Amino acid sequence: MKKKTVLIILAALALAIALLAVLNRPAGQLDASRLEIYLDGQLAAAFTMEQVRELPAVELQKEIVSANYENQSGLFTGVALRTLLSAADPDWQSYGQMVATRATDGFVSAFSAEEVAADDNILVAYALDGQPLGSEEEGGAGPFRIVIRDDAFGNRSTRWLCRLEVQ
Repeated sequence: MKKKTVLIILAALALAIALLAVLNRPAGQLDASRLEIYLDGQLAAAFTMEQVRELPAVELQKEIVSANYENQSGLFTGVALRTLLSAADPDWQSYGQMVATRATDGFVSAFSAEEVAADDNILVAYALDGQPLGSEEEGGAGPFRIVIRDDAFGNRSTRWLCRLEVQ
């Protein structure tokens, strides 16, 4: 009897986890080949790698300490997140107080608008030590990745970044 109860509970938990995973999945297919920016729930801009590279570059020497992946250390090159959002809409801060980052694997992290507006605090990186970050399929962390100057650990350093949402 106890064994049957435990199996039923485990099956119910597995079903709940699967249901929550489906419900938490973002609408639409996530595409790593471009970086989409949503303002007020609407697609405001979509940047290709070439378009991101045309924006003013920022470099940041940083070690990202991770509990799940190998630590990454070196000179990250990218564009300040606030610069990218301003390229989509100079008035991006009027759309909300938070910027959510979303990855192709479903990972989500968030930053306050104040963190994003701080001088080059949050970087949308596309290179490490002069080399592309590499796609998820290649075992890389890109093509885009969030790197935070003021975070000691990498728990918000979104790998495989594909969407930014101002909420």
